[in-house]
Amino acid sequence: MSRKAIICIASVVLLSTPFCLAQDTSSGTPLPCVNVKIGSLTEFDQKVAELDAENRDLKSQIEKAADADTRLELQRKLDPIQAELLDLTFQRECVRTDYQIQVLRAPGEPPPAWVEATTFFATNRIASGDAAPEKFFGSDRRPDLQYGKVTISIPTARQPGDLNLPSLWRFELSPDPKKHFVFKSLTPLDTGDAQSQLAAAIKASPKHSLLVFVHGYNVSFFDAAMRTSQLAHDLSFQGEAIFFSWPSAATTSGYSHDEEVVQLSEPAFNHFLDDLEKSGASDIIIVAHSMGNRLVTKVLGSRAAQGKQTSNLRELLLAAPDINAEIFREQILPGLEKLRGAHKSIYASSADLALRASKIVHDYRRVGETIGGVLTFADFETIDASSVSPALRSFGHSYVVDSVKVLGDIAETIDLRFGADQRNLPRQGVPPSTWWRLK
Repeated sequence: MSRKAIICIASVVLLSTPFCLAQDTSSGTPLPCVNVKIGSLTEFDQKVAELDAENRDLKSQIEKAADADTRLELQRKLDPIQAELLDLTFQRECVRTDYQIQVLRAPGEPPPAWVEATTFFATNRIASGDAAPEKFFGSDRRPDLQYGKVTISIPTARQPGDLNLPSLWRFELSPDPKKHFVFKSLTPLDTGDAQSQLAAAIKASPKHSLLVFVHGYNVSFFDAAMRTSQLAHDLSFQGEAIFFSWPSAATTSGYSHDEEVVQLSEPAFNHFLDDLEKSGASDIIIVAHSMGNRLVTKVLGSRAAQGKQTSNLRELLLAAPDINAEIFREQILPGLEKLRGAHKSIYASSADLALRASKIVHDYRRVGETIGGVLTFADFETIDASSVSPALRSFGHSYVVDSVKVLGDIAETIDLRFGADQRNLPRQGVPPSTWWRLK
């Protein structure tokens, strides 16, 4: 049999293996790059420019339209153009040649070859009907909460920040726990059982703390579970972890869907925060990412404005916030300023492609971008992570979980309760508009 025939057969076998379709977020080819047909940056830029011209023209027509029917018809034409713009913005990175791979320090080699981590979850996703843990929840929304826990094995011989999954491009047919994260099990729990088990786990932990992770746009339940386990492990978090997974469509073109559903998830997240009052945690640390920041800040701000505090909330970390900066300053910040006892940080970056894509849709700056200057807000420490955000991974958007420098800075914030000055970050700007640079 010829070498070409062997490769063709192997490719068919691999493409029929579900696990090989998982994205390898540490190396290999990201999913948005798989079907790229445009071959050069010039071609990409020309196509993006054409679509952006249509995008702006239709927006202008919508603003000037005199009746609702005309606006609706124009919006129907605009939606697919914006979806294609988002896809092209991500795919453009696939043909770039100026990437610099961030050099990460390797950890020690502690036995065993892998460890198992149990992480709790709360979600307002509807179960898909598929019993496989990685496919258990889909992207449809339920009005109430489903609690549970997942068990994931984590390889110990890996670089901090890496989320190693089987890769089609490396001809890996199935996960190897010595090399890959493996989604071992998912156990649904009713609210009472979840609360009692979580409280018991927190009580038994060294620091009785709770790490809460809220994911962003284009994230599946599987991705959220994996990233929460990786984050808690790489931070060496001395408490329990739980993630709140709202029903993102988990596609690059599903931005409009995610914007709607994250807003619809506010009552569920508010209920979730009420339930955390029974956790017994001495300290609660919330890490919100991307569009998940809209959910977290809106609900926390509304609660605080109504005089309803979240007990023992000690750290609020907003990573790559995909929030209109003007809406944040004028409508959300006044509520958050009434949030007592919590140290508040914003991590922002100019290397964040996803926020540049968001700006294409909205025409307004996002809180988590630094192009045009670092944005500062009262009662928040803004950390510019541009120089330590590895653009090769997740298009520079997931630095909160895959940058060693950011992980180390978060660990110091949580473990030592240090502010930015105490962490020896260079202070920038002029008071009151000061910010810090992570390098």
